[in-house]
Amino acid sequence: MQNSYDNQEKLARQNSCCASGNLEYAGFWVRMAAYMIDSVVVFAGLLIVRLIFAGISLAGGGAITGTDILFHYSLKDIILYALKVLYFIAFTYLTGTTLGKKAMNLRVVSKNPEEKLTLFNVVYRETVGRFLCSLPVNIGYIVAGLDSEKRGFHDMLCDTRVVYQKKELQKTEPVQNSVVEKQQEPVYNGYHLIKKDM
Repeated sequence: MQNSYDNQEKLARQNSCCASGNLEYAGFWVRMAAYMIDSVVVFAGLLIVRLIFAGISLAGGGAITGTDILFHYSLKDIILYALKVLYFIAFTYLTGTTLGKKAMNLRVVSKNPEEKLTLFNVVYRETVGRFLCSLPVNIGYIVAGLDSEKRGFHDMLCDTRVVYQKKELQKTEPVQNSVVEKQQEPVYNGYHLIKKDM
């Protein structure tokens, strides 16, 4: 009985932190900082993939990976782009945040924060939405600094928001005695044991 009550209380706390009245939208600068952190993470991951492709090229497989197969994009370009997008899609869909957003205490939520983000919305946001944001001169990202809900074009397109993630309150047990009792230790004074206050 107590366990189910604790679970209900925990769920209520989680829902209350995402209730629409309690949302605190993340502005342009904090979102840019989160994206810069994500860019460093993605760059480090893709550097390993680039080294693998360099090894393939040295082994004589450069014709396969370096040939243009889609407009002026090679297989290597397509794989690198797919892995970059996969990072943002996987983290956003599974956890609602990326490593950069987590470092800045941010989370992506839908218009109704109690609803889970759909895979279609996340994929659309991280592909088409980000492409539109980058045209021209990244105006779609800059708009986040002007919108009342701090949304970029990709947020408007998929009806998402980036908000500060509230930390869950720790449940603490009430203190029974405010005064700490002094411990007593028996001491031998040469004749008999006496109690001495510490």
